[in-house]
Amino acid sequence: MSEIRPAAGEDESHSPPGSPTRASAVERGGAAEVARLEEAIAARDEFISVIAHELRNPMTPMLMQVDALRRRAAACEDQLPRGIVVGLERLEVIVQHSMRRATMLLDVSRLTSGMFAPETASVNLGELLMGVAGRLAPLARRARSPIQLEVAADVVGLWDPVALDEIADNLISNAIKYGGGRPIDVVLSRDGGNAFIRVVDRGIGISEDNKARIFDRFERAVTRTQKTGFGVGLWVVGQLVKAMDGEITVDSKPDEGSVFTVRLPLQSGAKA
Repeated sequence: MSEIRPAAGEDESHSPPGSPTRASAVERGGAAEVARLEEAIAARDEFISVIAHELRNPMTPMLMQVDALRRRAAACEDQLPRGIVVGLERLEVIVQHSMRRATMLLDVSRLTSGMFAPETASVNLGELLMGVAGRLAPLARRARSPIQLEVAADVVGLWDPVALDEIADNLISNAIKYGGGRPIDVVLSRDGGNAFIRVVDRGIGISEDNKARIFDRFERAVTRTQKTGFGVGLWVVGQLVKAMDGEITVDSKPDEGSVFTVRLPLQSGAKA
């Protein structure tokens, strides 16, 4: 039987439900709507990427300048009012915080659009972790959560150094934020062909229910009134770790703190 088509000028929407003509119109309308939504999402991701770049780029020289001023002030601290050194430390923390948020937006844009691809290089993981810990030291001091490093020597592999920095920064920052003013341990070890990073806090901990969802996008283990943020930090960490063929796990109980463990293969060409 040939397909029944509407007469010229007849509105296809008036065709009987279930008719081939009506189904064809619905399919075309659905496809058009999907295409429109995909275009809108792509435009959104591009806009977020541009904004994140524009926000982040000027912060790098700002942070370098603030860091240089803080170091100079600390070197002659006995000749300056204490408020100047403290003020510069707080300013450095503020700039770091703003830079992390801009970087987070950029990471989310690249990951959701499928544009992220690790750019690997030979990285000394211990040196990188010491650098991140040093950068976050003022924030840790303010939170009264000193960072204690236990770093194995010569853990070198082929990884994306920017992604590694972001992973370490997020995990240590979270430990400071939720660590309850207690010491934080950052431990680096190597076992066979894998490097292991453990970030240990002794703070509020995470319930069993929340452990199952903290690596989802826009999720956090506390309420919005308790802490601020986008709720994408651990999702970004998980995605970056996965992109480098690694895995991340968490062991935690409420009021007993948390242990985040990242396993990263050294990959081919890594140095022992």
